[in-house]
Amino acid sequence: MPMSATCRTRRAPRKAAQMRQGGFTLLEMIVVLAILGLATAMVAPAAIRSIDSWRRQAELDSLLDQIRALPGDARASGRVIVLDAEALKGKDAPLRVAGDWTLRVPEPWKVNANGVCEGGSVEIGNQHGKRVIAVASPFCDPRVKP
Repeated sequence: MPMSATCRTRRAPRKAAQMRQGGFTLLEMIVVLAILGLATAMVAPAAIRSIDSWRRQAELDSLLDQIRALPGDARASGRVIVLDAEALKGKDAPLRVAGDWTLRVPEPWKVNANGVCEGGSVEIGNQHGKRVIAVASPFCDPRVKP
């Protein structure tokens, strides 16, 4: 019997050591979650601003692409494309932007049926501000003014 008692005492410390190595305490988990929460709170506002900035840039890029396509559209249709306040309101508007954006042409300009652009400007805006795009003739080359 003494041998079995000795064997039991030798095995018991090993099992206790193995149990202690098997997981994390509740306090350790709370500390890790608190650190993750703080890191998220610091990074989240910058990430949201970046996403908004990307969306604004994507809408501006889409409008620039539409302006560049105007000469090809005029040649394909064989019609003059006039850009003015009335043309932008119509169902078949030559330039389109998302619902929360506004689009305005300060002075009317046109793209002839042969694809030659007379040039002008377009203003795009939303709640964050307004940008002016100068369109150069003869190829409708858009440039965003600073």
